[in-house]
Amino acid sequence: MLPAPLRGAATLLAVLALAALLTTVRHNASAYLTGVWDTGSQTLVYGRIHQMEQGQYAPGGFLGVYTDDWSDDTNRALFRDDTPTDAAAFHPYTHQSGLQGWLFGRVNRLLRHRLPDGLAREAALYWLNSTLFYAAELLVALAVWEEFGPLAAAFGFVSVLLAPWLQRGMKDLYWCLWTWLLPLLAALWLCHCTRVRGKTPRGCWPLVAAACMVRCMCGFEFISTFLILCEAPLVYCWAGGDRRAWLRRMICTGFAAVGGVAAALGAWFIQGVIYFGSAAGSWQNLTGAVTSRVSLTDDMVSNVSVAQVLTRYFVEVDEPLLQFGPLTITLKPLIAVTLLGFALCLAVLALRKKPLAVLAGPALVWVLNLAAPVSWMVLSKAHAYVHVHLVPMLWHFALVPVSCALLVWLVKTAITAVKE
Repeated sequence: MLPAPLRGAATLLAVLALAALLTTVRHNASAYLTGVWDTGSQTLVYGRIHQMEQGQYAPGGFLGVYTDDWSDDTNRALFRDDTPTDAAAFHPYTHQSGLQGWLFGRVNRLLRHRLPDGLAREAALYWLNSTLFYAAELLVALAVWEEFGPLAAAFGFVSVLLAPWLQRGMKDLYWCLWTWLLPLLAALWLCHCTRVRGKTPRGCWPLVAAACMVRCMCGFEFISTFLILCEAPLVYCWAGGDRRAWLRRMICTGFAAVGGVAAALGAWFIQGVIYFGSAAGSWQNLTGAVTSRVSLTDDMVSNVSVAQVLTRYFVEVDEPLLQFGPLTITLKPLIAVTLLGFALCLAVLALRKKPLAVLAGPALVWVLNLAAPVSWMVLSKAHAYVHVHLVPMLWHFALVPVSCALLVWLVKTAITAVKE
């Protein structure tokens, strides 16, 4: 019975409270209890935090920094032990914007008033990062609940809790996995507002652009995946609504998302101008990093084909996506079971002479969520083929939770058709 603004605020507070509880109960706040993911990249964040603690600022604005020892625990130890470090020891990393290091540096300076111990502040930063990730996943689950019911939302969210990759990666201060969900959340909010009001509020487009901009300023890697996921909710609405109107919204969302990416590139370029002292130097650095990431100039994988990259992640890498005690589920069985669920539901609906169009939206969303991770493997052979410890994480932002949620919905749809 609450007014809409109060209801929204109450929902957000409940989401944050549950996210904080989940983080605390599952001990994700501490790297020493549940492990970490990709410790090397966190060097840039720890270096930046430690640099800001000492009142030092290297040229380049937000750029992450590191000392002479790269991709190890040295910078983390310097921060944790509050070791005085000469300003000349820090070297900016010019292949990213480094917004996350600057933001966590600000939070760290606030925490220092209450937590003088570096180890305690490190745990607090991990706790904050994990809580934000759980909150983002809970908001996605609410959107699933609204469309497919509470049971589908529950299974989708449980897949997050049972994912070993996520339970390590969600703490990583460099990758900031909650920022990976921002474009999707912005698109879900756009669809929700459009359905409720009958038209898309103008503020939704800047929100999509801002979400993509923030995501890219924390790292441009995997961006094709998140741009596809940003369109997935609109494709679902297009399949079940006024297709001409939703097609226009899809196009506008695409322009807004690409605009956000362009803005992030612009911020990166300006940082490069500040650091290199010229637009030409910044442009050369920017284009070199981008072309290397998308496999145009990386000699290391010049002989690697797209088929080899896909074989690596569909066949060779067979680590568990979901784990519950001794029970594990890997990629191929998950895909096979989901396809079987679609086939059986289709057969039941056909036999009971029910409309088959009800499956169109979910099927399109599932295909997009399979294509989203694959897009990065194809676009960025150089990054994907080498970084086997990073790429499998993409399945958890698309295919895994969607498959788990849709399997429940497919079973429910088939049972309902039989009963009727």
